[in-house]
Amino acid sequence: MRRTAIVDISNLERQRLVAVTTALFTHGSDDPELQHVWLHLEAVTILIRVAGDWTLRITPDEPRKSYTMPELGSRVDIVPAPAEVPFVRHVGERLVRVRERFDAEDPAQCVGAEFVFDTASVVARSFGGDLHLTGR
Repeated sequence: MRRTAIVDISNLERQRLVAVTTALFTHGSDDPELQHVWLHLEAVTILIRVAGDWTLRITPDEPRKSYTMPELGSRVDIVPAPAEVPFVRHVGERLVRVRERFDAEDPAQCVGAEFVFDTASVVARSFGGDLHLTGR
């Protein structure tokens, strides 16, 4: 199977999720939009994001600091994930497996991944260039 992730997905399995961090993009007075998610597992922290080519990327990475873009009237806040981020309800659980989903027309492009935990799963997907998360 071809992988677009830089991390070996199988190395994530059976690790406990200890925390979740997010990057929230805010423009002016608009509501914040989820941009990135970091899963802090026992042995590694991974970043889940949508790349410029609209593929879903899962890479080892650590959260950076919040920053502003005053010329655009925008900011990115790096914060502990709010309760509505579906990964949060799985903190303390083990990640059973990760199943990547690939584009039917271009099987080399990862467009989604299902993160299966002890009690349920979370699907991360790229849609229209944005990161979407759904709890199951």
